[in-house]
Amino acid sequence: MHEKPIAYLEEGKPRDNCAIVGVFSKTQDVIELTINGLVALNHRGQEGAGATVSDGSSFYTVKGSGLAEIVFRGEKNAEEVESLPKSHIAVGNDRYSTSGSLDEMQPFVDDGIAIVHNGNLVNAEQLKDEFDIPDEIDGARSDTRVALAVINKMRGTEEERILQALPLFKGAYSFAFATKDALFASRDPKGFRPLIIGKLRDGGYVVASETAALRSMGASLLREVEPGETIKIDNEGLKTIALDERSEKLSRCIFELIYISRPDSVVFGIPVMEFRRRQGKILARHLPEGVDVIAPVPNSGRGVALGIMTSESARFSGAEFTEVFYPNPYQNIAKGGPRTFILPNGRNKAVTEKYSVIETSVRGKSILLGDDSMVRGSMRRIVQILKAHGAKSVHALIAAPPIRHACAFGVDFGDGELLANKTSDIEGLDVEGIRRYLDLDSLYYISYAELLEAVLGNPVENIPEVFERNDFCGACFTGRYPIETDGTIKKVLAAIE
Repeated sequence: MHEKPIAYLEEGKPRDNCAIVGVFSKTQDVIELTINGLVALNHRGQEGAGATVSDGSSFYTVKGSGLAEIVFRGEKNAEEVESLPKSHIAVGNDRYSTSGSLDEMQPFVDDGIAIVHNGNLVNAEQLKDEFDIPDEIDGARSDTRVALAVINKMRGTEEERILQALPLFKGAYSFAFATKDALFASRDPKGFRPLIIGKLRDGGYVVASETAALRSMGASLLREVEPGETIKIDNEGLKTIALDERSEKLSRCIFELIYISRPDSVVFGIPVMEFRRRQGKILARHLPEGVDVIAPVPNSGRGVALGIMTSESARFSGAEFTEVFYPNPYQNIAKGGPRTFILPNGRNKAVTEKYSVIETSVRGKSILLGDDSMVRGSMRRIVQILKAHGAKSVHALIAAPPIRHACAFGVDFGDGELLANKTSDIEGLDVEGIRRYLDLDSLYYISYAELLEAVLGNPVENIPEVFERNDFCGACFTGRYPIETDGTIKKVLAAIE
């Protein structure tokens, strides 16, 4: 095995803006459960983490930059966490910003309410104007902070203010709120982002962005928060206190299944790893002839590549399923852990070099790469490296259609940085042009119909409308946004090199 540092493997991946958790328990250590949940969900956001606890009379917040484990258990904040008073309510957040700046970390606390949010409000700018929210308030460039400011423009108790404000918000939101005596959670009417409820053994409850957090929090899955539902958890238990029925059509984010969620999660009622393996089996219908090696692009391509390899087509081909990259788990762990997320103000500078080529798996071989998606074209560097190490040819099967449009609902990519976008300055915008740019010997993207077939288990019509017909959002592929997006707070993003 010849090891040479490799960068760029996950530079081009989409990133969700955060994870949220909430805990209500009269007997357990709610800050510890919250931290456990945030560590489990750190794949959703790695720029910073924060948590707020309520002891019935006051709020206490700890937050900082970096991974949740470092923020809460590292030398800087561990003593502060240990000194927090005994509390029965907590909310927490892992952050990857899609709007605002890096120092505007959740939770935000104001006027008796602590808020955490996963998603993106598409009318935040209008709300700032309508409610005269000044840019001078802390976090004013964050749509989450704007949401809390709007809530506190309402009148009444904390619960009454939350319920009055929620119908004013448009876009993707999964909220958790802590007050002095209750935990609230709310999901937008279109259900863009997941949000689940877990039950603790002592009768308490947790809410979290994914089911993958539940085991580490000592909770069992109860159910999803329904689209448009707002729940309240207090000493009297769990109850639904509002149901927003603004939309009969759901717009669940298909990228939650393709990439964002952990493979051991169940999202929108669908086991994520099973979905990804079905994607691979469908992609195997397009397996190029003469492939010697089928390999995943670490780490996100493993489910898809496994599905390809276990297909009938792959078995008959005689191809070997193996790794062609070695990921060093001990290198740069503080900057990214298992996923290499890139800070928005330095995508290329912050790319880690924690992968090496396994040359015996590469030299003289025809290699097929299975990957979940292609956003910014970082595969070009991967292909160059494999061919420099003696690969005879390199092919790719991609488990998402070409991404041509920005996401306004909480996934971090804008028009100008997308390889397949019409405004890109890269020559050749069709699949053949992208193949040439990437120096691949062949390239196939999963079709709209094939992607939905992996969800539904049955064939569907290959048309752009297939996503909304089946209660999913595929706007990043089709440009068919389910709602207007003009009021999104913009974040400056780097363009493709």
